[in-house]
Amino acid sequence: MAVIATGVLAAAALAWSLRIEAGDPWFYPATFILAAIYIVGSLVAVRLVGSRFRWHVSRRGIRDAVVGGGLLALVFFAGAFLVRFIPFLRDPVDELLDHARVGSLVFVLITTAVNGVAEEMFYRGALWRAVKPGYRMVVTTVLYTAVTALAGVPLLAFAAAALGVLVAVLRERTQSLTPPIIAHLIWSVSMLVVLPQVV
Repeated sequence: MAVIATGVLAAAALAWSLRIEAGDPWFYPATFILAAIYIVGSLVAVRLVGSRFRWHVSRRGIRDAVVGGGLLALVFFAGAFLVRFIPFLRDPVDELLDHARVGSLVFVLITTAVNGVAEEMFYRGALWRAVKPGYRMVVTTVLYTAVTALAGVPLLAFAAAALGVLVAVLRERTQSLTPPIIAHLIWSVSMLVVLPQVV
């Protein structure tokens, strides 16, 4: 029940935060509220079943996360060169990136990082544990993509699907939350810093 409630509240908060216009001071509180929903909901859900998150990981797991996150970022950089010539795909991305251009890049970086960790705690943490083994990779990726799609940015939904597959594979292979978080942060921060220049 805690997992479902967290997912619904987070979906509403995400849709709200990403529809706030660039430069609006409410953007930062909104994104931190979203992160808080994910983190608190995940901690409550895990505690209710008497479990804990697993953070320990091997060096190989960390290496795979760094390589995977970096390669995925490179793929999206290459795709961005094509997207800038397709208005219906470029314009929504441009509006989303305006938060970094118009607002404080430092604050946007912080909220991006915090939300990256929060999303992994929920999707590859609490939700992962709530789903039966064998279905976890598919269910968490599909739900993560579906919630992200509420933002109304087609490429963001596609990115969520690609990232969701990568972090789900890392979670399954390492049985730890650390590699998914590392890969997520490398990808999202790279997108935030480099993508505005490309698009």
